[in-house]
Amino acid sequence: MNRSSNTKDLLLTNACKMFWSKGYSNVSVREISNAAGVDVALIARYFGSKRGLFEATLENLTKIEAKDVQSSKTLIDAIVELFSNGPKDNIEASPISMVLTNSDDAEVGEIVKQVQYEYWQKGLEEIIGSKHQAAMFFGAIMGFCVAQKSLRLDGVAKVGSELYRAQLRHMLETAIQSPRK
Repeated sequence: MNRSSNTKDLLLTNACKMFWSKGYSNVSVREISNAAGVDVALIARYFGSKRGLFEATLENLTKIEAKDVQSSKTLIDAIVELFSNGPKDNIEASPISMVLTNSDDAEVGEIVKQVQYEYWQKGLEEIIGSKHQAAMFFGAIMGFCVAQKSLRLDGVAKVGSELYRAQLRHMLETAIQSPRK
């Protein structure tokens, strides 16, 4: 890997961690460049601006597509495995934390909402077959993550345990079975 590619990757990795866990407006480009161990001017060189860097962090998000999922059950299985095998500490930035910390941001909130719809909601609607139930499904994911990672509610099992899988599965199945509008 050449030096400029390595520098760009360092900036992206650190920007992702910081933007997605602290929020776009709560992080400066200087903080990101310091964490990456590079000159702050390189952000403008590689990404054009702070916003360009933020948008670059969104490029590697996994898209939910109906062609990749055969049924609601397959979708639930995939989500349960993804969240059960994901980062176990409460510091790790995730796509869910990115949405939670940035969706109301004055500068990037609309981008986050658009990405959430294009990358996740649209696919969920196609797979589940209902806009309302897809919204409930995504809301269940968000709520479960907040209960486990942010609030650390005692009733939510340890990530990766069989009980955690069962609790998350129950939430997702209930969301899909919610009444349609």
